[in-house]
Amino acid sequence: MSDNFSYLREKYGELWKSYVQHEFVLRMKEASLPREAFRYYLIQDSKYVAEMLRALTAAAANAMDDKVSSFLTHVLISKDKGKEVHNDLLKKLGIGESEIKATKYSLVNFAYTRHLLLSSKSWDSFIFAWTPCMVGYHEIGKIVKDSKDELYKEWASFYASDEYRERSESVLKELNSLNITDYLESLFENSVKLEVLFWDSALKQSELLFR
Repeated sequence: MSDNFSYLREKYGELWKSYVQHEFVLRMKEASLPREAFRYYLIQDSKYVAEMLRALTAAAANAMDDKVSSFLTHVLISKDKGKEVHNDLLKKLGIGESEIKATKYSLVNFAYTRHLLLSSKSWDSFIFAWTPCMVGYHEIGKIVKDSKDELYKEWASFYASDEYRERSESVLKELNSLNITDYLESLFENSVKLEVLFWDSALKQSELLFR
């Protein structure tokens, strides 16, 4: 029998492909993505990450044991490097903390972050909801890393790195250690759909609606 992730990738293969090979991703790779679309994405992503970390903390608190503590230590060890790249990109685009806080959430970002927060009520549900983001971005980073646009190349450098690959593999190992259910599978599927919609929203620079 295949592991959980292999099963999910096979079952939702086309959906997964539409996420990791989205037009937004391919246009970063081709250096044809408008800067304003990337700027929109980076602000929304900053808001997403803050809520995602809040959900991770809540999920861990609901299942705190030695296994979870070890997992968190390994996964978050490269957090500072990712934050360093992210902050450098914000600086280059002239985005400050005050602008991020003042900017409203897009509809999909509001839905996605609430999806993660609801999933954080249990460790298992959070891992299934979180995996698409953590694992998919490593695949995306490898696609974009050779972009001729230096900004997009820098963005991809962390996600394509060995550091991030190890982080992604830790999440996969955790996912594969859990007993899958229909409900947990639905959380994974919904997260992939939300990732696709997140790219759609950034590409179109959708209206910002929620505080």
